[in-house]
Amino acid sequence: MRIGKILGAVILCAGLLTGCGMQNSKEQQAPGSVSSSAPVRQVETAVPEKGIPVLMYHMIGNIQNNDAVLSESHLREQMQYLKDHDYHPISLDQLYDYVVRNKPVPVRPVVLTFDDGYKDTYTIVLPLMKEYGFKATVFIPTYDADQGTRLNWQEIKAMKEGGLDIASHSYHHERLSTKSAADMENEIAMSQKELRDQLGITNEFFCYPYGQEHPEVESALRKAGIKMAFTMNPGWAKYGDDPYAVKRIWIGNSVELANFAERISTENLCTEVVCCECSRDSPGFMGGK
Repeated sequence: MRIGKILGAVILCAGLLTGCGMQNSKEQQAPGSVSSSAPVRQVETAVPEKGIPVLMYHMIGNIQNNDAVLSESHLREQMQYLKDHDYHPISLDQLYDYVVRNKPVPVRPVVLTFDDGYKDTYTIVLPLMKEYGFKATVFIPTYDADQGTRLNWQEIKAMKEGGLDIASHSYHHERLSTKSAADMENEIAMSQKELRDQLGITNEFFCYPYGQEHPEVESALRKAGIKMAFTMNPGWAKYGDDPYAVKRIWIGNSVELANFAERISTENLCTEVVCCECSRDSPGFMGGK
């Protein structure tokens, strides 16, 4: 009997020790923890010698005979091309650090910008960027958000929370070069205030309405805390460029995939930017106001 009791106690202790060992093993590899052996993909960085293409989009939809618009299928095709060929969409902060400080960025960099804040930026662009894990910036005329004529503030907040960067496209989206210095400053200051009040951001980026930069506008931008501004002038962004006159590459329905590939691999100055700029005031144009 005594021997039996001793054997029973030994077995019980062994069971408890085994259980403790299992528990400790589970505690060491908690649910949701990442194994130290999991591979971490490193993205190579470098200072671009040729510059960086900044792509300029406007409305996304199925409107025919309007090169200010890009079809949803073409946008998806282009994003798939970027992914398949290992391009890396970067933020405007990364672009600024390269243009001003010559800092390295991920290899094969590209910048995605969407002007004017159309409803499709929320319904099409946002889910597509989330699907591909791409960075992109939306330039918003904040008066339109106040009126809810395109995007409203709730949708803009959802875009920000979904990973898109939001920046200023002025308040009313009017030609600033035609305004007095006081009105010009007010247009920019009102936009900055609304971005701060509505989104809680201190915005540092600006897109000129109609792509028209002007020396007096630059002065007003500096005063408002803007450090980089974007035009519609065709070309790539390069180190040493004026950060208040950043060039971009127009993307519309006339840009087939082969031409798209060319624009992001070689600096091809596309003349249709000028043509589209001329058509911005035409009745059929949907991409500028």
